[in-house]
Amino acid sequence: MDSDTSAPESSLRVNFARAQRQLQAINKSELASSSVEYQSQAQALVKLLKTCAAQVDQLSLFSSNETPDDYSTSELRLLLVSAYLGEALQKLSASENRVAILEEAAVSYKRFLLTAQLLGIVDKHAMDVEKLSTTESNSSSGRPTANDPGRDRMQKIERFKKMRALQLSIAELEAKLAGGDAAAGGKSNKEEESDDDLDEVERDHVVKLIELKIYQVVDDLDILKGEMKMAHQMEEMKRRSAGNGEADNRSRSGPGALPDEVSDGEWRLDSQTYYQIDTRTGRPSVRPVFNSKGQPTQPFVLTNNRQAIKDSVFRPGWALPTMTIDEYLKQEEERGGIISGGGKEPDAKPEIDDNDHEALDAEMMKKREWDEFTDNNPKGAGNRGGNRG
Repeated sequence: MDSDTSAPESSLRVNFARAQRQLQAINKSELASSSVEYQSQAQALVKLLKTCAAQVDQLSLFSSNETPDDYSTSELRLLLVSAYLGEALQKLSASENRVAILEEAAVSYKRFLLTAQLLGIVDKHAMDVEKLSTTESNSSSGRPTANDPGRDRMQKIERFKKMRALQLSIAELEAKLAGGDAAAGGKSNKEEESDDDLDEVERDHVVKLIELKIYQVVDDLDILKGEMKMAHQMEEMKRRSAGNGEADNRSRSGPGALPDEVSDGEWRLDSQTYYQIDTRTGRPSVRPVFNSKGQPTQPFVLTNNRQAIKDSVFRPGWALPTMTIDEYLKQEEERGGIISGGGKEPDAKPEIDDNDHEALDAEMMKKREWDEFTDNNPKGAGNRGGNRG
């Protein structure tokens, strides 16, 4: 490169190296993603990466007429700027313009994938950028897309296996680079050969980082697709609620406006409103109970038992006791449900006098007869014949 572009490119490399360090620090941070400090770091990272992206555009580094072999290792590393920008944007937790942030992140991700595809780095069997972009645009516009769950699952499994292999390879290359940097202090006679080896290791490391980031971006775009759908639904709900609030304000400030004393906290019937579903739009709208002429717009019932109605609504979902056990027993006793006494008890059997031999003999004979009967008629004997089929 000439001297006119060497200075901006040097500044770009410095900024990108600093952005990489900040991104690694945020990813390893133990702060909550919703904390003020975490969001401040994420915003600073987004600002720095946007500066890097603008510098890449200014230098026009990447072209479809060139291949990865035409770029140096430091230039090829700058391909990750758009991917890191999308990752940093996802870390922002702004609720007001969440849809715009997610759309910007998706644009950065797809820009990274398209550039990688132009340079021939994207694996054709792993993904199709054009199809992915079409699916993303259809999902953001609300149009249904026909997906094969089985095929998507197999693609995710294949991506996971390749990502795992790339992560292991990157870890080995980083270990080699760390060892080479440690040995750089005491160079031997073969320093040129070792430098060439380190350059090859570093280039292989950058290429594998880009390949790994491609798979991660594809997964992140799938997550973004669902999150953008939810964000669009939330914004639609906010617009509907805002529209209902404006309709309520118009009903209170129009020709049938209510007196000012209504807003002093006093409950009044003519200040009440109700929701009604519009049959044409299907959306709920707020309507006053009385129109401008004082005529009711909805049937209602005046009651004097507001607390009873409130208690019947705000109560437990199970039956509660209405009386104590003593009250219940007393009530049952009053209506004759409890029998007490049971009538006159039978007289006790008189004891036999030891001197009354006749009575003793009669009692003895009675017991013998019962013993003989039980011997001749065992228990259950009368049922045996009846139970046979």
